[in-house]
Amino acid sequence: MRLSHSARRRLSAAFILLLVATAAATGCGGIGTSTDRLREAQESFNHAAAAENSLRFDDQLQEGPVQGQVASNTAIQNGYASALLSLGKIEQQDVERLKSDKLWGNVLALKALTQWKLGLLDQARQTAAEAQQAGAEQLLPRDQALLMALPGLIKVDEAFTALQRVPADPSAAQRATALQNVQLLVSDAVTAIDKGRVAAGATHPVQVYLIQAELAAFRNLQFAQQTLGEGDDRALPAAKRADAQRLLKELKCQAEKLKAPDSIVSYWTGKLTLTPEPGPC
Repeated sequence: MRLSHSARRRLSAAFILLLVATAAATGCGGIGTSTDRLREAQESFNHAAAAENSLRFDDQLQEGPVQGQVASNTAIQNGYASALLSLGKIEQQDVERLKSDKLWGNVLALKALTQWKLGLLDQARQTAAEAQQAGAEQLLPRDQALLMALPGLIKVDEAFTALQRVPADPSAAQRATALQNVQLLVSDAVTAIDKGRVAAGATHPVQVYLIQAELAAFRNLQFAQQTLGEGDDRALPAAKRADAQRLLKELKCQAEKLKAPDSIVSYWTGKLTLTPEPGPC
């Protein structure tokens, strides 16, 4: 089922609002150029994220082609690169002023997310660690949650990449090795993302994004089991299936609270061919 244009726009907007580390203007005196660079970076990131979401939902997030299209799409990559360039123009002399206005955490969170989107994974991890060391007073709950979850978000991507690297006609040993690799990556991903969810608090809107990241991890695992497993191992293990259904229920409850479109939940139920865990929110 394809989403309508208006539904795609609502869904994309929800993703952008949750993903980007918003660097709002404070109006406090005199950061000037540094705040301008921060605004420029946010705008570039938002535009790139909007284009990426549009591409993904226009193509219904098909495994394989869309991920490659995002990585090779010049406009999207240039948008993220522009955001990183703007952040790089913030001079060292302005850092203390940004810290005093509680904006330095915004800079580092946005930088880490942008590096992740550009595939600069080691740099993203390093920036996330630097942000954590900046102190809790510099980070909004959302930024703290995303930074704690970032290692997991990276591992979701690494699991997807691992699946794309499996040979067209793998040997039994290659299938077993690839499946074990994806299983480990998904397990680590969910553990890290869960830490971010705990940090955010149960009712924070960023839960919608992080729950979907975990569902993407389970979809990678499901696909790996289906294509690389043998016999009964071709199905998602019962415990993981239950976890995915619990997440679908949590997503449904969170989406209802935020009055988000029903298509967010129906998309993932269709992708995983699972129904949410029964029971009230």
